[in-house]
Amino acid sequence: MQQFDPKLAAFLLTLFSSFIGWLLLWLGHREKATQKRIESAEKALNDKRDFNHLVNNQSQISTGIATGFEDLENHIRELENQVREIKAYLIRNHHKDDKL
Repeated sequence: MQQFDPKLAAFLLTLFSSFIGWLLLWLGHREKATQKRIESAEKALNDKRDFNHLVNNQSQISTGIATGFEDLENHIRELENQVREIKAYLIRNHHKDDKL
């Protein structure tokens, strides 16, 4: 039977401990890298969502402005019609005064 060699056991234990240490260190770096990629992807997604919100808001603002101008044009047309009626009334009454 072979005799227990404490030097060999210490060497193997040191080798095994070093291997486990390096493995844990590698897994930690891998986890950090994965977390960075996830955060980067989330940021890109959030940035894209924010940009789409801005595009939609701009579209709604443009639609609102166009609607506002249409309302303003309608109001101006109504005012023009009222001014025409007033002019017609004044012209008609002015001619009646001339005939008297």
